[in-house]
Amino acid sequence: MNALNLDYFLPPIEDKELNQYRILAQLKEYSQQFHKNKLYPSLSHLHQIDNLLNSLYVKYQQFNAALFEGFTAADVNSNEPAFDDESEKNENTDAYEMIKWAQPLVREVMDEGLAIYEFTYDNIYIEPIEPVPSFNEEGYFIVPNYKESELLLVEYISSIFTSNKKPVRSLKTKLVHKTSLQNKYVSVSKLGLSMVELYGDMINPAVYVCRTELDF
Repeated sequence: MNALNLDYFLPPIEDKELNQYRILAQLKEYSQQFHKNKLYPSLSHLHQIDNLLNSLYVKYQQFNAALFEGFTAADVNSNEPAFDDESEKNENTDAYEMIKWAQPLVREVMDEGLAIYEFTYDNIYIEPIEPVPSFNEEGYFIVPNYKESELLLVEYISSIFTSNKKPVRSLKTKLVHKTSLQNKYVSVSKLGLSMVELYGDMINPAVYVCRTELDF
């Protein structure tokens, strides 16, 4: 899916109404994804754009403060141009107003995704099947899907990257295999470990079971 384009907020803003239409259309697409309980990548995009808008908002405030630093009543009554570059002032003012308009809309949609994330987080239980190795940045999730009577083997790789000068943990997952779970009395842990042995290719991986009653 498309990501919200930062260029919509940067000068020169030649068509304000068109940019606003594009922003609203993209936010609507994010919201539709959340209504389907699909958080990724929409929530990640919104988090990134919100951080960028916050940074730009502060910079434009500093820009405006610098413009008016030392500005006096005499300057108001003067017939001389108030600014050396009036076009630059107008361009930055347009961008500043666009950000002020967009920020609450971005946060409103982002709050939808955060509410789903927090609800899911509170209703999912992740337990290690066996003693977790000292290195657990890579491994497997065993995920029972009782609605479809399946047991899923999901590989994960965790890493840290920097976003807006803050460390953020990334978790990449890949479905490795799925098998029938017709017998509700079967041990999920034992069946999951056998799947790891047959279809996994990691050495001494961390293995977890994810349990939830949510129908996602």
